[in-house]
Amino acid sequence: MSVNEDGEVRTWLDALRGLDVHAKKMFGCYCLYCDGQAVGWISEGSLSLREVGLDYIPEEIRRPAPGDSVQEYVVPLDYASAEWLPRAVEDTARLRGRTASGGRSRRSKSV
Repeated sequence: MSVNEDGEVRTWLDALRGLDVHAKKMFGCYCLYCDGQAVGWISEGSLSLREVGLDYIPEEIRRPAPGDSVQEYVVPLDYASAEWLPRAVEDTARLRGRTASGGRSRRSKSV
């Protein structure tokens, strides 16, 4: 896996401006964090966003079949400016935070 740090990562982060997001280099790609929660991976021209049951993700990005073991939505770079993307990233962070804390919403502490 390879990522063009200056172009690709910056494009995704710019598209999510206004959210509390950052990317951390990890395993040859970049892990995308929102509100302190890992929400996906930036790699090879796409964002692999964790699948948490969002029903407004476009059909062409959703899992191919019910029961499929895929746990991520692969969002091509062409969708970086999609209107639904910031909401999807923020909702993924919120839902993953709730799951990680046993159903309660977690808040990031400022250092």
